[in-house]
Amino acid sequence: MTDTAQRDAAIKAHAAAVESFLVAARAVPDDAWDRPMARDKWSPAQVAEHVRLTYTVVQNELAGGSGLRIRTPWLVRQLLRMRILPRILATGRLPAGARASSEIRPGDGPFQRAPLLQALQVAASSAEGSIARRWGEGSAGITHHIFGRIELPRAIRFITVHTAHHTRQLLEVGAK
Repeated sequence: MTDTAQRDAAIKAHAAAVESFLVAARAVPDDAWDRPMARDKWSPAQVAEHVRLTYTVVQNELAGGSGLRIRTPWLVRQLLRMRILPRILATGRLPAGARASSEIRPGDGPFQRAPLLQALQVAASSAEGSIARRWGEGSAGITHHIFGRIELPRAIRFITVHTAHHTRQLLEVGAK
C-alpha cells in the first residue's frame, strides 16, 4: 500500500470512528447523559468532554504547541512501547483500567450535549486535517503520557482505537 493510500485509509477509519462516537453519544438517553456510568466512573457527558479534550490536545501539538506531558521513565516507556502499544494497535482495545492523563480529564460538568458534540466534531476534524497534511513529515507525531512520542501512522490508529473504546462505553449506556 502506498503512503498516500495508507494515509487515506487511516483517515477514513478515523472519521468513521468519530461518526460512530457521535451517533452513540446522541443516542444516550437524556436522563443518563450526566449520570456516572458506574461507581467512580465518568458520565457519558464527561466521556464526550474527555474525547473532545483529547482532540484539542492532539491538534494543539500538531500545530506546534504542547501535547501531553510524559509521565513514565525512559526504560519503562520503551518496554511499554514494545509490549503494550503494538497490542493496542493490533487488537483495537485499550487495557482495562487505563487512566487518562490529567490534561484530558473532564471536569464535573454539566456539559450540554449539542454544543459539546459540535465542538468535539470540529476538534476531531481539525486534528484529522493536521494529521493528513503532516503525514509525510518524519518528525510529526503526538505525545502520549505513557508511551511518549508516537509517529503519525501509529498515532492516528491509536486515537481511532481510543475513540472506539469510548464509543463502546456509550453504547452500553444506550442499551440499558
